[in-house]
Amino acid sequence: MKNSLFVRWGLGAMLASALLPINVRAQTAPPPSVPPSAAPTVEPTVVPAPEASAPAVEPAPAPPVQALPPTELEVAPPPAEAPAEAASAPLIPAPIINGYVEASYHINFSDPLVSHPVPLRVYDPAGNSFTLHAAHLAVTEKFTDEISAVIELDIGRDAAATSGLQVYPWTTEKQFAIDIQEAYANYAGGMWTLTAGKFVTYEGIEVIEGPLNPTITRGYLFGWAEPFTHTGVKLHLAPSPSFNIGVGVVNGWDLISDTNQGKTIIARMALFTPTDPFFAALSGSVGPEQAGNSKNQRISVDLTGAITAGAFQLWYQANVGTEKDPLPGIAHDTWYGFGLQPVITAGCFSFGGRIEFFADLKGARTGLGDGKYLNITVTPGIKVADVFKLRGELRLDQVVGGAPIFGRAGDKKTGFTGALSAEYTF
Repeated sequence: MKNSLFVRWGLGAMLASALLPINVRAQTAPPPSVPPSAAPTVEPTVVPAPEASAPAVEPAPAPPVQALPPTELEVAPPPAEAPAEAASAPLIPAPIINGYVEASYHINFSDPLVSHPVPLRVYDPAGNSFTLHAAHLAVTEKFTDEISAVIELDIGRDAAATSGLQVYPWTTEKQFAIDIQEAYANYAGGMWTLTAGKFVTYEGIEVIEGPLNPTITRGYLFGWAEPFTHTGVKLHLAPSPSFNIGVGVVNGWDLISDTNQGKTIIARMALFTPTDPFFAALSGSVGPEQAGNSKNQRISVDLTGAITAGAFQLWYQANVGTEKDPLPGIAHDTWYGFGLQPVITAGCFSFGGRIEFFADLKGARTGLGDGKYLNITVTPGIKVADVFKLRGELRLDQVVGGAPIFGRAGDKKTGFTGALSAEYTF
């Protein structure tokens, strides 16, 4: 009995002495100072091997590794190296998108009836009315240094006038339209640029985009003496920063598809750049513009430019045109006109003006009979933010030769109108 008890105690002591060194070695390694889930992923520290003279010590085993949550263990593999062909391929930049929204209120003090259009106005509503002039979106994509493309879309009342679907926009009841104002591709090589598609005209100092003009309304020359757009091809040469010249072949005035067998030639020559104190450009077009008639030519010659002095600019335009048999009963018509547009910018305040004269000697351009017209416009504005501007306008129109066209009964030679506009650009 005693021998059996002695044997059991001896075996227990031997087992305890064998297990004790293992427990001591496991406790010598300190616990990690940062929980595994919060510890950053770093390379393991390499401990240098002990020198040969040091006594051999059995290294302590690494502490047990605590399992991390699955989401912390799933590390995305490094991206595979792109093939040499893909690495050398040029990157196409993202397209540039910009535009504007222009809404306004118009009042005709001479005739506030909304059923009466305002004579000679290309974009403006009749009488007493709010209107959406345009929601404009422009997308420019440059594929390479040589190749680029532009698409500009207009939605609103202005698009009804510039879409080319009617001859006299201000007489139509069409209130809203969608128009591709411009859509063209460019190929540039050195000093020359080749453009193909639909693009705006070379002529004039006012443009389709309302916020870029010094006044809310447009003048006579913009609506009646020059085209809005062309569809065709043109080549522009710029041999120096102060001189450039362009020439093109197009379908005609404001046409996507031609209406006769002839083509119209457009051209432009500019001296000095628009940022110089003095800028001048001579442009024009010649070609048949009557549907089904390829012989009767319309000719338009346009001189434009600006004088700049600090915050003051004075833009100028002079135009003369002629056409054979433009309307039944008119064997030949000639028109001419000139205009000045002063612009002053001082901080967030701006002032734009216009004084303009237009003579439509046989009435073929306006459809109002022979007449000579004068308009004087003042347009102060304030920029509320970099992208938001408010403007007001007062305009006087005067018949200086010909029959009266203003007033409720069309029996007055003077018309007086006002406008307020809000313009957001991006």
